[in-house]
Parts: sequence; C-alpha cells; structure tokens
Amino acid sequence: MVSKPILAIAMFCAMDVSAQSMPPSIVGAWRIGRILPTANQACWGPEQAGKLVGSMLRYRQGSMVWQGGAVAIPEALSRTLSRRKFADEYKVDLPELGIKAEAVTEIDLQHEDADITGATTEVPGDTIVLAGPGRIVVSACGVFYEAFRYPRTSHTTYPSTRAAH
Repeated sequence: MVSKPILAIAMFCAMDVSAQSMPPSIVGAWRIGRILPTANQACWGPEQAGKLVGSMLRYRQGSMVWQGGAVAIPEALSRTLSRRKFADEYKVDLPELGIKAEAVTEIDLQHEDADITGATTEVPGDTIVLAGPGRIVVSACGVFYEAFRYPRTSHTTYPSTRAAH
C-alpha cells in the first residue's frame, strides 16, 4: 500500500505544475477577512480557527510572514485545478468558497516545516487559491479563509468580511 504523502507527491508531480519564484500576483499584504463555511473535516475548532481572522499575511520574494513568523520560501509551485479535481483533493466544492469558475490556479509555497501556530507544522497561507481580483483563499488545518489584498483601493468593492458563525 502506498502511503498518503507519497501518493500525494506522485499525484502533484503528474499534473501540469510550474515551478517559479514568488508569483507577483500574490506579493504584498493580505488581510484574512473571514472563515468560509464548508462541510469538510477540519482539525481546528471554531475558537482556534477564529484566531486567524483579522490577521495579516505578507508575501515577498523569498519569504512569507504571518503573525511575525517569517518562513523562507525558496520556490512556489503553480497549477490549475478543475472544479472536480479541487473537490476530490480538498473535499470542498469551489462554490462553497465563493468561486464560480470551473477551474482555479493554486500556488503551493515550498518551505521547511515550521511551528507558526504552536499546534501544527502547517503554515497558514502556504497554499493559495487565486479567487478573483484582490481576493485569495488560504487554508489551515482544513479551515478555509477568505483574504483580501491590503490596503484595499477605494474603487474596489468586496463582499462582507464579517466572520462566519
């Protein structure tokens, strides 16, 4: 039997994946606005998941920063996922994330394990789904978050960023 990490790596390598430095489309500051309500399994409860709402993610060439913890990012992998493939991998349908497209671009930031949250070696914001102009979706421990480019421009309108309950 093939272990899940080896199977996931094999599946990722078999797809159309592009290695690059930090993509310019995500460089800058992003504010986590709210938890996106989904039906998938999460390893964080509402209290722990809610701690990320309102926090800032900063992506720079070669690194990302969340809550003061900097993580070196030597490479970013980018791939396009169909709606079905995304649902198969994440157990979440794109419309649950407020995405109407039939495919999305996912950026996976490569890094060493880090203890940013104190609860897992997963780094919040290291996998990014481009969800629309000035909008990304990130996840941590099975919880999906909507984030907006910060600061927002006055001529751009966004949906409410109130936390989901």
